[in-house]
Amino acid sequence: MTTPYGPGDQESQIPAPPPLSESELRGGAEPSGTAPREVQLSFWLWIVGAALSVIGALFAFTQRDRLLEEARNRPDAGGLSEAELDTLVTIGLVVGVVIALLFAGLYVLFAFKARAGRNWARIVLAVLTALGVLALVIGGISIAAVLSTVVAIVAVVLLFLPASNQYFAAG
Repeated sequence: MTTPYGPGDQESQIPAPPPLSESELRGGAEPSGTAPREVQLSFWLWIVGAALSVIGALFAFTQRDRLLEEARNRPDAGGLSEAELDTLVTIGLVVGVVIALLFAGLYVLFAFKARAGRNWARIVLAVLTALGVLALVIGGISIAAVLSTVVAIVAVVLLFLPASNQYFAAG
């Protein structure tokens, strides 16, 4: 007869604990089964949105001359030399590209976490999307930024549909 006790006297032994699942070994529970279609689609939309952000950021460098011309024509740029304007435009472009790349990386990171059933990740993605909408309203509008923001909004909506809610609640 096989018992959950180890070798030796049964009265002096404590029953062995049940084996740990793979997710428990990694330190967290995962929802049962695979992610629903809505979460899977949202994941791929985040990847597309991140790619659009990177493409838009790289495209911004092709607009350098136009941005420099706009800076020259601003009324408050009268006291700046050509070199100073050139430096400001370059710094603005680099900062904009770094922010776009940072958002793209965060989209991908949290998309993987959301697909794994982490509720906090879908909340972070919703906040990042809200920040993206705010940046679009405040900053300049480009086709890539609009497309990326629309994709992010659709991806967030998918993460909060009923099937997605059940998936995240199971986690």
